[in-house]
Amino acid sequence: MGKRISILLASMLVGMTAHAADVPGIDIPKATQAQIKALGCEACHGWERTKFGPSWQNVADRYRGQKIYVYKGFNINSPGEKLPLKPGLVKKISKGGKGEWNEYIPMAPIDIKGARAKEITDIVDFIMTIPPKK
Repeated sequence: MGKRISILLASMLVGMTAHAADVPGIDIPKATQAQIKALGCEACHGWERTKFGPSWQNVADRYRGQKIYVYKGFNINSPGEKLPLKPGLVKKISKGGKGEWNEYIPMAPIDIKGARAKEITDIVDFIMTIPPKK
C-alpha cells in the first residue's frame, strides 16, 4: 500500500511541476482562466509550451503587430478569407481549421454556432497582450 501512495504522490508532483513550468510570467485574469477551462482550450494549448496546438506565447508572437488574418478552414490549399486579425482568430477558434501550425493536426471547431463568441474574443484579447518571449 505504501508503495502505491509513493507512486501516486510522485505522479502528482511531476504533474504540478510540469504545469508550474508552463505558467506565463504575467497575471492571467480569473475570468480568462475560467473561460479557457470551460472551452477546454488547455487540453491542446499550453501557455509557453506546445502541446497538440501552438502555445499561447507562440500565437501571441506570430500575430503581434499583424492586422489581417487569412482563414482557410480545413482547405489549406484555398486562398482563404481575409479578415481583420481579431475576428479572423475568433473564427479560426470557433470553426476550426488546419495547416497553419501543423498540417496533420487540425484545430477542432469548438463553437460552430457562435454561441461562445464573447468568451473566445476575450481569450484572443488576452493572448494578444502576452509580451514577447525573452
